[in-house]
Amino acid sequence: MEINPHIHLTTGQFAKLMGVGKDTLFHYDRIGIFSPEIKAENGYRYYSINQVDIFNVIATLKELKMPLKEIKQYISKRSPDELIVLLEKESDLLDAKIKKLQKMKNNITEKIISTKAAMKINTSDIIFEEKEEERLVLTEVVPFTGIKSIYDSILKHYSYLNTYGIDTPHSAGWMIDTNKVTSKDTSNYDYLFTRVSKAENHYHFKREKGTYITAYYTDRDSSISDTYERLLRFSAEKGLHLHDFFYEEVLLDELSIRGYESYLIQVSVQVSKKTHDE
Repeated sequence: MEINPHIHLTTGQFAKLMGVGKDTLFHYDRIGIFSPEIKAENGYRYYSINQVDIFNVIATLKELKMPLKEIKQYISKRSPDELIVLLEKESDLLDAKIKKLQKMKNNITEKIISTKAAMKINTSDIIFEEKEEERLVLTEVVPFTGIKSIYDSILKHYSYLNTYGIDTPHSAGWMIDTNKVTSKDTSNYDYLFTRVSKAENHYHFKREKGTYITAYYTDRDSSISDTYERLLRFSAEKGLHLHDFFYEEVLLDELSIRGYESYLIQVSVQVSKKTHDE
């Protein structure tokens, strides 16, 4: 075949046109996936403008993480039917990737919102909050015997989330029965929980819509039990009935600050006004 300067390009020209290095073209030629249309006796290589489309197909498939070996197999037996099968398969894979990326973006957006909100908190206040209903995934806590039991509870919880593919931007929190708190037993938690979106069908418990009181724990010269005690005193002063569980959640964690001693933790419980019978 004769070289036609109107349609044939040198290796450097074709590489520049396709936005790749010459080494890529040499490599593709060596493995037999894409070769120049003309290899002259003097060793020069020439690619045809007509080869642009097939190179774009190779580049697209490579960007979709298809191994070069599989791309080579397709190129060697390509046909309209093979193209349809290939593209339908890749379309399904792209849909799955898009879904995964959108979930990641939603998680990042949620984390941005919650972190900004946490930075504005006056941690010395006890506040009333109106909360919407929330879905929670629960795992029972391993009976407390020391640090090892806390680790085992956390491992058990995150293993459960991984097993069921539950992905959420929310950190795990702890639930403890109100009766334990009023009895000054704040070390024996009942559950680890993770909040999930309303679209998530896999959950065990609904945190009810209603009024909650919330306090914050940041003073590492005290213990978390002091925060529970503040809430008990506050509820008694206001004549409030405490509902089923206290919820302990980390608002700022290792993602934004260094070291557990700097974490921002909130403790909240649903409340209502006491009736005359209480």
